[in-house]
Amino acid sequence: MEHFLFAFNALMPLLLLALIGYSLKKYELISAKFVSELNKFVFLVALPALIITTLVSIGDFSTVQWDVVLFGVAGIFIVFFLGMLVAKTLNTDNAYKPVITQAFFRGNFTLIGIPLALRLGGDETLQMIIILNAALIPITNILSIVTFKLWQNVKDERVSVKDIFLSTIKNPLMVSVFIGLMLYTFNQSFNTHRRPFIVYETLEFLSMSATPMALIAIGAQFEIRRIHAVKKPLIVSVLSRAFLVPITIFILGFFLRDFIDFTGSIAALIAIFASSVAVSSVAVTKGLEGDEHFASQVVIFSTGFSVFSIFFYVIIFRVMGLL
Repeated sequence: MEHFLFAFNALMPLLLLALIGYSLKKYELISAKFVSELNKFVFLVALPALIITTLVSIGDFSTVQWDVVLFGVAGIFIVFFLGMLVAKTLNTDNAYKPVITQAFFRGNFTLIGIPLALRLGGDETLQMIIILNAALIPITNILSIVTFKLWQNVKDERVSVKDIFLSTIKNPLMVSVFIGLMLYTFNQSFNTHRRPFIVYETLEFLSMSATPMALIAIGAQFEIRRIHAVKKPLIVSVLSRAFLVPITIFILGFFLRDFIDFTGSIAALIAIFASSVAVSSVAVTKGLEGDEHFASQVVIFSTGFSVFSIFFYVIIFRVMGLL
């Protein structure tokens, strides 16, 4: 019950923020144009600031379990290809397929992952989740860009690796990754009295706005009347994120337990692979010219469902004595 309450308390504020956005739009306190511009702000300003500050905050590498980090990176690629396979075989509109695929690999690593890992595993697990965040942020951004580029050009024979590469490096998310990695290279200037507090604190303030602004925009885009039209892809996306993704990774980890020491990292893996679909995925979908309305439905239902699914995994690993 304690872990259920934790998951409930961690996720309910997200749903309430989305409810606020829905109410503001319903009672015409904000317009569709405002919501569209808010999504642009999240995609072009707040989310890049969050990426930069996360990358800069990486700590000491000396105690990192690199085998677990590599497992996490490999796991993201595995669920990416699994998502592509599921989306390809699903008889639904192509406009929904990149969103479905993204739901497989773009989890709420930061907003849900970090507090969940800290609660379950303490400071040692927190270090692991931050390192995993730093490794997975650029990877998930690249995979999102590639996903939308591939599905949007599914009938276009002219699509090429060069097109995907150019779209990737010009994307604001990847630009922010490059900036974050450059700043990390000069980490001394951020970790001593010489660090530029004004610039860094400005980025931190902007990064703190990413989640609430994104959730308000998500709620404002939620349309009850559209649920029936997207019921099948919505169910596939939510259930895949809640069960297919984590169970696939946990079973793989079970078979690799003799080669990889997962001691102290189970909580981090739960946070990475069992968390709900990332709030940022809606802004990313909007920025990449996808169906942000469907993406917002996926985030809201995934977040609500994860209250129960995370509780399920925590209990199982507790019973097994791994948490």
